[in-house]
Amino acid sequence: MGEFSSKTIKELISLINEETSSNSLKLFKNDVKKLKDRNLLLKIFSAVREIKIDYSVGDLKTGDLCGVRTVKINYNNVAYRIAYYVDKPILDSEKVNIMFIHVGSRGNFYKELRDYFRNQKSILKYINNKAI
Repeated sequence: MGEFSSKTIKELISLINEETSSNSLKLFKNDVKKLKDRNLLLKIFSAVREIKIDYSVGDLKTGDLCGVRTVKINYNNVAYRIAYYVDKPILDSEKVNIMFIHVGSRGNFYKELRDYFRNQKSILKYINNKAI
């Protein structure tokens, strides 16, 4: 991550958005935009890259968040989470599609995620049926 440590907050937000490109929900993009700590953004950027290399690094959730995966990030004694899901490829030769959903501190993370899905039932239903 040394090559990115000199980036400004705005540049890091842009890098995260590029890395997740069209594969993130508006909630995720807004979450990233709200963050103002360079080192936290670097950790998130690193985690996003790790997820893209091996999507199975996240814990697969069950129950009302079935199909959603989360990765833990600890920074300044605060636990953060990144939520994402992975689409099943239609053909064996296709790459999996990773959709980034939400990033935030552990305190209200799952409540915010459930509230989001309460208003976006079609997305959660899709994830429950299609995620791996």
